[in-house]
Amino acid sequence: MSLAYSLSEYVIQIIAGLGNGALLFIVASGLTLIFGALRVINFAHGSLYLLGAYITVSLTSAIGFGNATFWIVIILAGLAVALGGVIFEVVAFRPIYRRPLMTQLLVTFAFVLMIAGIVRKVWGSEGESTPVPPFLEGGVKVLDGQIPKFQFFFLAVSIVVGITLWFILYRTGLGRMIRAAVSDPELLGLSGVNVRILFTGVFVLGSFFAGLAGGVVSLQGFIGPGLGIDAIILAFVIIVIGGLGSLSGAFIAAFLVGLAEALGILWVPQASLAIVFAVLVIVLALRPQGIRGARVA
Repeated sequence: MSLAYSLSEYVIQIIAGLGNGALLFIVASGLTLIFGALRVINFAHGSLYLLGAYITVSLTSAIGFGNATFWIVIILAGLAVALGGVIFEVVAFRPIYRRPLMTQLLVTFAFVLMIAGIVRKVWGSEGESTPVPPFLEGGVKVLDGQIPKFQFFFLAVSIVVGITLWFILYRTGLGRMIRAAVSDPELLGLSGVNVRILFTGVFVLGSFFAGLAGGVVSLQGFIGPGLGIDAIILAFVIIVIGGLGSLSGAFIAAFLVGLAEALGILWVPQASLAIVFAVLVIVLALRPQGIRGARVA
């Protein structure tokens, strides 16, 4: 383990870590939304993210990845995954909302295997690459090095996603219904709200953000079949560190995890994930409910 790096190397790695943390927040935001409202452990969320990335590859091949078509491609990828989310929620997830944790994990893990099989059948197991749209080509000079422009783009998108979700949850009637469903879905149903449709909508919205994150991650130039597993592990770490169901906690934790992973790559390249889990242990030792989680009496 060596700490002897130049200031430039540290700055570049920290900015890259913030960019990766921003991308992780987009993934974790959908997972946080689904868990917060539905109380279901959706282990397949990373696979939806993977699916969004590969759909982006196919759409890019079909319509290109220019400055204008880039936006169309990533939105369509998110919508395609959201459509799949409707099917998943109605067929498999709806019956397990109130079932034991082990049942939820088994059902969602089954979807992980199914999606992995679909990806290998349709796109193969060698991985795929996509071009970068012209407006994100190149990098920004920082001290003695360069940061790819897409890292700053990740930061911008994560802020937009965070503000959008905050607005939906705390400034709209839909958000009030979602928060009411978390507290007492039976009482909400008695008030005339179709809770099943509401839950489906929440799941679809979370799936959309997973697909959107998959579209955005393709900017890094290469995606492989293991992308979903890597993302879901870090996303679960984020929602635990941030506090289960807390959007603001997930935002803070995502950048904390991104920084920890980036510094781990500098300090212990072969075990960088150990730094991330060290942060998890420290946070839970100090605040068992997470950074922004509610304390259980």
